Amino acid sequence: MKYATLYLHIPYCKQACHYCDFHFSTVRSTENEVVERMLRELAEGQSTWSEFEFSSLYFGGGTPSILAPELLECFINRAFALYHLQEDAEITLEANPDDITLERLAQWHRIGINRLSVGLQSFDNGELTIINRAHRAEHSQQCLQWIYESPFENYTVDLMYGIPGSTVESWKEQLHTLASFRPPHLSCYALTVEKKTVLHHQVKSGEISPPADDIIVKQFEVLDQWANDHGYTHYELSNFAQPGMHSSHNSHYWTGAPYLGIGPGAHSFDGTRRWWNISNNAFYAQGANPTEELLSPQDILHERLMVRLRTAVGFRWEDDFPTELGRAERFVLEQEVARAVAQGELVTKETGFTIPTERWMESDRIIAQLFLD
Repeated sequence: MKYATLYLHIPYCKQACHYCDFHFSTVRSTENEVVERMLRELAEGQSTWSEFEFSSLYFGGGTPSILAPELLECFINRAFALYHLQEDAEITLEANPDDITLERLAQWHRIGINRLSVGLQSFDNGELTIINRAHRAEHSQQCLQWIYESPFENYTVDLMYGIPGSTVESWKEQLHTLASFRPPHLSCYALTVEKKTVLHHQVKSGEISPPADDIIVKQFEVLDQWANDHGYTHYELSNFAQPGMHSSHNSHYWTGAPYLGIGPGAHSFDGTRRWWNISNNAFYAQGANPTEELLSPQDILHERLMVRLRTAVGFRWEDDFPTELGRAERFVLEQEVARAVAQGELVTKETGFTIPTERWMESDRIIAQLFLD
């Protein structure tokens, strides 16, 4: 049996975060049409994915927690009816703090959601204002308390470092606050200034300035040490887990395995072919065809390097080097790996190689140097 994951993109938000370049809309006038199209898209993919067993279902966005629980339940039931979704599949809902109540938590758990991804981003109201989040710091702490009192035992919390105005000390305060809640999983991202976002315009115009690179690196180092001191395994560049609480869905992506994406802007991959839906809610609802590309063995190698070398497991020669590539290509990569090892950018393992944790912040540059010409 081949394994895959299922992703459903819910493209609606209450307001636009200044850093976000994902596909979303703050206008929900197309919601009914988009939901209907997503349900049809699920049905259309049944035959193509009939040989796959799905280990997880993930509601992302956008902000899927703004959907009515009845709609989320409809998606879950349809997925179980159409696909070989494992009975104990990890079913994750991305949720913003301002959408979380004790009643909603009970409803989500009742319909089959067994994992939450809580988008806190910060415990500081000043930072939340800078990135234009809809919630306040008090919502963040209150929702974590409610989750603790709810049936949910599996959840992750998102935090950001590198926010304009933040310092090493303010980041330590964020982590100190988080420590009192001890979430089973943590995702911490360095804020990236993406083009065509409000944040990019603000930085380019000089309205605000991100922390200096050395401050962001220090914040990462503080995070890594804090996680180790508090019993978390740092298993991917931005992800930390208590024992047994790794994200099944995201870990699947990091192996370069197949996944099916449903909804406007969603991407899919079957092992050699990638396709993605149009990032326009109205056109998607009208049935616009996806865009496709066929990946060459070299493309697949490069993608596996990109995802695997951001993990503690790293790149494994026997599992990750495409069999379609020959001895000549492997020799070139081996030479580049030897060079990077000599420079301390990679370390070898029994099965392959990886980037040492202290160099993960340089991963984009290190990985790019390994690409075949």
